Amino acid sequence: MTETGTVIDGHVHFFTAADLARVAGQLPYTLPDPHTLTDYLAGLKDSGTIPTLLNNVHLSILPDSANVFASFEELAALTRREPERYGSVRLVGTIKADPAYADAEHLSHPQVVGVRIVLHDAPPDRVSSDAFSSAEWKALFGRLRPDQHVHVYAQEAETNLRVLRQIPASVRVLIDHLGTCHAERGIDEPAYRALLAEARRRGNVWFKGPGYRTSIEIETALPFVAAIIETLGHGRLLLQASDAPHVGTDAEGRNFAAHFTAASALQFTESLAQAAAQVTGIPADRLLRQAADEIFPVLKKAKP
Repeated sequence: MTETGTVIDGHVHFFTAADLARVAGQLPYTLPDPHTLTDYLAGLKDSGTIPTLLNNVHLSILPDSANVFASFEELAALTRREPERYGSVRLVGTIKADPAYADAEHLSHPQVVGVRIVLHDAPPDRVSSDAFSSAEWKALFGRLRPDQHVHVYAQEAETNLRVLRQIPASVRVLIDHLGTCHAERGIDEPAYRALLAEARRRGNVWFKGPGYRTSIEIETALPFVAAIIETLGHGRLLLQASDAPHVGTDAEGRNFAAHFTAASALQFTESLAQAAAQVTGIPADRLLRQAADEIFPVLKKAKP
């Protein structure tokens, strides 16, 4: 694992038993175990890692992002108690992209860096031509600060593309999981190539790891990383993310939680970055986290 102080986690989910109790009995599958910020940091510390940046991303099973705001308070309390241990950890959050929820008050929080659209395995034809271009959605996009972004998660490249084309050109976009969870279709899938081309045309789109939802095999995920770098440049890629606690399965039904802990997921991104570095000549550290400074900029305090 990378030495302490040089690790970020660009996509993680923190939630408590109380958060899960809000949706108990409402879902057709077993709920995950609680995954708190405190426990996560303790687990990473055991592996010799203290991250410098964490992005707590909206969890789709929850009705809102109250857990994201609660995590801000949790870290503040930890820092007051142990400033030497937690004082260097910066926590930001990505909240639910819902026009009614992502109002001016929620978006004004200085640690909120964006909103997340979650479509999971929705096929492209489920995204109508005006799904994200109604007056309500336009108002939401208009409320975003210049430093904030729209985080898009869909497993299909064409679904991602249809969403991207409805987001105003001035709005920054972060696309999840290298843009596709269907590695079997290859990097020459027309929709994937069109997604990369549209991202290049806009000039304000980034792609994010960790990459294991594209494929848990490094050699299978690698071509997608290389294609992003070739089309957009390495500055539009952020690999270092755990997506802990690794809910779900891959295309072959393999449970991600059986393969990864937060520490081993971050190690996967390091291995993927090292493999990409050998192919592209770009240092692995840049592929892992250089883009974080642009995606999650530190807000300058207004002068008194």
